[in-house]
Amino acid sequence: MKRLLAIAALAGLSATAAASAADLTGPVAGSAYDWSGFYAGAHVGVAVGDITATDVTQPNGGFFTDLVPAGTEGFHFSDTNIAGGVHVGAQYQWDQFVFGGEATWTATGIRKTIVSPYFPDSDTETGRIQHYATVVGKIGYAFDRVMIYAKGGYAGGEVGFKARDNDALVTYEQNEWHNGYALGLGADYALTDRLSLGVDYTHVDLGSKTSTGPNVFDDGSLGANPETYKTKARADVVMARLSYKFGGSAHN
Repeated sequence: MKRLLAIAALAGLSATAAASAADLTGPVAGSAYDWSGFYAGAHVGVAVGDITATDVTQPNGGFFTDLVPAGTEGFHFSDTNIAGGVHVGAQYQWDQFVFGGEATWTATGIRKTIVSPYFPDSDTETGRIQHYATVVGKIGYAFDRVMIYAKGGYAGGEVGFKARDNDALVTYEQNEWHNGYALGLGADYALTDRLSLGVDYTHVDLGSKTSTGPNVFDDGSLGANPETYKTKARADVVMARLSYKFGGSAHN
């Protein structure tokens, strides 16, 4: 249901932006407002995250279980939560086209704990996306004070996975930086010559990473058999953005 609400919200925002653009008189030779310049700002919104963790330890699979072969057993986490951060960028307007680049950093509340399907009476697993960063190129089209754009580039983020045996009092945990890509689109509206308000959708794919670590007992001692998990993570994020432009100017 949370995922459907997030998608519905995005659809509604997109429809609003499209309607606003349709009300304009259409392309002209250049825009009265100049989008060129450096800018910085903050963003906040909703992130729908999806994480999987698969045990690839040989010869057994799973956290303290040999019920299934390694590589076939895993855990899935899905969560919808708040996200927010900061962004900086630079862009240049040529006629009605706007070209630029942008870097962002975003913290998320994406975190989900589940009961193990293999040992539901004792084991729990937790997956989370703590934060991510993007560096993207942007291309936009300006209708005076309204600009629509598409973007794409690098995304990297910290993904965590934890398996806990509450009977044996032992924990396996990994927190790794993942590298992937980001794709998205959005629309900005210049409230003043310096301030702009926008809405942005980004698909963040953080790829996968395999990590080996020990099982650690509560007293600090290590278990005899280390575990190796492959984790994958991605998120779909809808943000409201407020930006301040340092360069460029409005012209008539």
